[in-house]
Amino acid sequence: MATFSDLPLDILHLINAYLDVPSFLAFTAASKDLADPSLSLSPTYWYSAVHNTFRVPNQPVVSTDGARWKKLYKRLLTQTKPYTWGLNSKGQLGHSYLTQDQIHAIPPAERMRRARRARQVSWPEEMEGEGGIIADLQAGGWGTTYLTSKGCLYTAGTINGQDTWGAPPSLQAARGVPVRLKYPPGWVDPESRYEAETALGSFSMGRAHVLGLSDKGRIWSWSDAGAVGAQIKLLGIDLNERGNTNGKPLVKKVVAGWGKSAALVRGTGVVLWQPVQQSRGYEEHDTMLVMKTGVVPRTSFERASLGSKRVGAASPDEEIGEVQEFVVLEHCIIFNTHLGKVFASWVDEDQPGPLFEIFPHVDDEGTPPPATKDQLSDSEFVTDVQGTFRSFALFMKSGEVLNGTQDLINDWRQDPRSRATSQFMSVPALQNKGVIKLAFGDHHFLALHKDGYITSYGTESQGCGSLGLGGNRDPEGRLRGIRYAGLGGDGKLVPHAYTTGRRVWFEPEKREWIKYIASGGYNPQEAVERIRMCSHPTVQAEVSEWIEQEGNAWADKYSQAPYDPTRSSAESTSSFRTAEEEAVSNDNLAPYFALSVTAAGWHSGALVLVNGPAAKKLRENCIVPEPLPTPEPSQPSPTQPEQQQARAQPANLRKPSHTLPTPSAVPFAPNSHRRSGSIRPTRHPRTNRPTRSRPPRRPRREHLGPQQQPTCSPPTSTPTTTARRRPRPRPNA
Repeated sequence: MATFSDLPLDILHLINAYLDVPSFLAFTAASKDLADPSLSLSPTYWYSAVHNTFRVPNQPVVSTDGARWKKLYKRLLTQTKPYTWGLNSKGQLGHSYLTQDQIHAIPPAERMRRARRARQVSWPEEMEGEGGIIADLQAGGWGTTYLTSKGCLYTAGTINGQDTWGAPPSLQAARGVPVRLKYPPGWVDPESRYEAETALGSFSMGRAHVLGLSDKGRIWSWSDAGAVGAQIKLLGIDLNERGNTNGKPLVKKVVAGWGKSAALVRGTGVVLWQPVQQSRGYEEHDTMLVMKTGVVPRTSFERASLGSKRVGAASPDEEIGEVQEFVVLEHCIIFNTHLGKVFASWVDEDQPGPLFEIFPHVDDEGTPPPATKDQLSDSEFVTDVQGTFRSFALFMKSGEVLNGTQDLINDWRQDPRSRATSQFMSVPALQNKGVIKLAFGDHHFLALHKDGYITSYGTESQGCGSLGLGGNRDPEGRLRGIRYAGLGGDGKLVPHAYTTGRRVWFEPEKREWIKYIASGGYNPQEAVERIRMCSHPTVQAEVSEWIEQEGNAWADKYSQAPYDPTRSSAESTSSFRTAEEEAVSNDNLAPYFALSVTAAGWHSGALVLVNGPAAKKLRENCIVPEPLPTPEPSQPSPTQPEQQQARAQPANLRKPSHTLPTPSAVPFAPNSHRRSGSIRPTRHPRTNRPTRSRPPRRPRREHLGPQQQPTCSPPTSTPTTTARRRPRPRPNA
């Protein structure tokens, strides 16, 4: 009798595509054969479940890691939090923003320091606001926007910091707390009810505008958080938002570039147009028609899929390949294809120019290595391209990551022979280290590794904190490897940081730890000379490397519960959690696991999974409370018979009850100040340590008469009399 286990694996994968997550888990747990990792950890199924449920953007580098997507699905329900850091001049970080009224309320002596620290955040801080489960986070020129699992967009700061409106003209209002972007009247807000026309499956934030792609394939655009969005229509290009014959929308992806908008449309290719600027007061106009567009040449090719009717003669663009990912820089467009090739098109007057191929590696004469007959080698096969503004990166199949700029593309375009002298930059800390994403700002960039940590590189403009390494031009930043120079205080990483990397720390305990080290530790006076030596570049690099290694080892040292021999085996194994919760807590996820990273301008952000139990264990294990001094045992209070016996004794044999004890005998027991013959111990207001009791005050010297002035002669046996004080006259009644 045939069973499901006898079916081929391809048939089982087709069946799994129609199962929801509970049904899939029950199906794979039915037998040992079905529980095989090739089926239970299917990357296709778990990636589809994460993408469809939480709208997480595509990550081609780790698209085949089924175990990773399954972990993310379990954690995304409750533990996703957005973090931001860097310049906060427009409230783009979504926290710690001070308005002008709040700044003027601060005393003048503290105003400049408080305002600077509130507008320059050098450590990751969690964004304020609401919205539920967050699926994606992106930064723009003056704002930060995130997408929720319901398909809503929330923005902090301003979308366009240079746009003016009204009379007299005024800039867009800065919002320190994220606000939801609105739709025109008559359209359903996805926060209240799901509607495929408005629920966004993906979005992109540029320098001064936001583009969103709905589940039905409609393109929405916003340029002002205080105004409603507008639907985009392209003249002469069929978008067919309701889907083609296969029921799939024609628009596959939208990208908001630094100063341009682009979309990948089936059958047309990459379409480019200028961003739409909708004005306030025209909320009744829900659609904007773009009159002038440009199409990147030879980007319309699509591979024939199973069961598709588009199978026919070979296309002339087949040698280019099907577009996978593309980026829109300031003056050019770069994309990669399924053949592993990379092409660029220079944009002149809003019109894309002819294509020219980019070769990751060339010899001394500028000639690329010969390709095999079937496909490129792993060192030449490009799997992804990422970038923004003027910088981009190529991800190779071999694990190599190459950084470049649009100036490099322009040099190759004008003179192909310059390839021999102008080549890509290879950062040692990014090579074969599991880098899955790079985010570029104006002068800095960050790398997301598949193990869930982020590393920073580049320059921190005016000490704004965009690297996320702490400091804010304080000693903490120098200990992390940042050297501040110039009048503006620009911070640049030491060369050692490009070899091993400098991680962004999300644990609050690490901030206190490095501040403790920067302040001198246990003995600040003794550490002054050592801290002064850190100003030397070589010493600073070595010290920052030691601190980096110690801080990165915290997750292995302190996130695990310490062994407690007093607990019995029955107590340690018993738990009120379900089997699913137990599996979630034992998936070896780091206390802070970064899902995505973003950067733009002078600020950065990340979407982080916070493993609550592991973070709590780390906090409990790494903090050692300072022990208080052991109190001495206090004398017991006399009982009632002892008190009666003491009263019956003669007066000359009684012990004086008013004698003050010496400081060494003062007890530190609770409520000891209420007992006779003791002094209430005092504690230092800052250290909370007990202070020594003061000795009894000397009796006050009385005034002597003129005949009793002290002399150097020895005293005689003749008694002297003390002059009495003259009584003060009482005031008249």
